Amino acid sequence: MGGADTSGITVDKLVSPAALADEAARSHLREVAARGARVRISSAPLPHETIIIDRRVMILAGRGTPGMREFTVTTSPVLVDGVYSLFRAAWETATDLAAYLRGDVPHLDTGSRAVLRALGAGYTDESAARQLGLSLRTYRRRVAELMTTLEADSRFQAGLRAGELGLTG
Repeated sequence: MGGADTSGITVDKLVSPAALADEAARSHLREVAARGARVRISSAPLPHETIIIDRRVMILAGRGTPGMREFTVTTSPVLVDGVYSLFRAAWETATDLAAYLRGDVPHLDTGSRAVLRALGAGYTDESAARQLGLSLRTYRRRVAELMTTLEADSRFQAGLRAGELGLTG
């Protein structure tokens, strides 16, 4: 398992859908893949971006904050093997970067994202509509459109689907 770069080192990188939130991040991941690393997108959010190099080095990358990002690097065989076992299970169900980027990840406009945030926050329809400056009828129509866009049969399923696609991060 693993992609070999030009130096013969095997690099596998597993990231959450949220890692594709902007074009700069997508471009970076494309470049990493072009250099020989295998990049997959997890079907579920991950607490850390995980990189395994030659099954000897493990890097866990914390969430990026302005000006700083924390990394944990280890070569401890026990830790690398333990994380690798979990990594492999997630890897098997993840989608290759190129396939993921070719997929139909719907574009949500600002209004749809606001409705999605209101749904995620658990507001009642009345409260969400008032907060967004929409009539109740318009808010409910926007929720129905969002569910159709996300191919969801329920509001709960819409939230799960949005998370899978990295639209909530």
